[in-house]
Amino acid sequence: MATARTGSASTRLEEMFGELGVERARPAESEALRTGVDGLDEALEGGLRSGLLTEIAEARASGGGQALLLHLLAAMRRAQRFAALVDGTDSFDPQTTPKPLLEHLLWARCRSASEAMKVADALLRDENLGMVLVDLRDMEQRELRRSVKSADWYRLQRLAERSSSFVCVFTPEPMIPSAQVRVSLLGQMCIDKLDASIDDLGRSLEIDVLRKRTREREAFPRLVQRVG
Repeated sequence: MATARTGSASTRLEEMFGELGVERARPAESEALRTGVDGLDEALEGGLRSGLLTEIAEARASGGGQALLLHLLAAMRRAQRFAALVDGTDSFDPQTTPKPLLEHLLWARCRSASEAMKVADALLRDENLGMVLVDLRDMEQRELRRSVKSADWYRLQRLAERSSSFVCVFTPEPMIPSAQVRVSLLGQMCIDKLDASIDDLGRSLEIDVLRKRTREREAFPRLVQRVG
């Protein structure tokens, strides 16, 4: 009986919202992307998920963030989709990146956290991008926390949810309250790894998955106003 009453109430609400020109909208279908880093793909049960906000925290310099970023670009190239890199401190060096990975990359050079967030906001509205990467690793942690508020992160998460893109934010420490997936890079790359291949670098990454909420997107249908 409780189920029947709930269903009846839901039907009445749908009819009422329909009269007001409001309809139910659900997040886009989520898909998995294998990163090529076996430990990460196994921990995430098949790889990254589109429409989710993933935080990748690199607490120490040379922790493997750059190697993982290159793996993500390579995954997009294999998928023949475009990726955008929002470079928060204008520190990305294309000269050290394999040229084939640059062919599918849009590089947005920023000089502050607030500017990077605005650019990420705009890029997530572009349906042609398969992935949006936001690199904030080199920013001073106190300044980053001061410039980007919790509401900004939740806004980014909602934009990610509405898109079909893979969204990853690289941070100097775990700090994104709305991140549905949080990955921590634990190791430290040695100088003898500088000439290693991308695959070898991926095998040497030390990764800990701190948060994994891949089903959260399905639980929150949204109500949106119809236009026209």
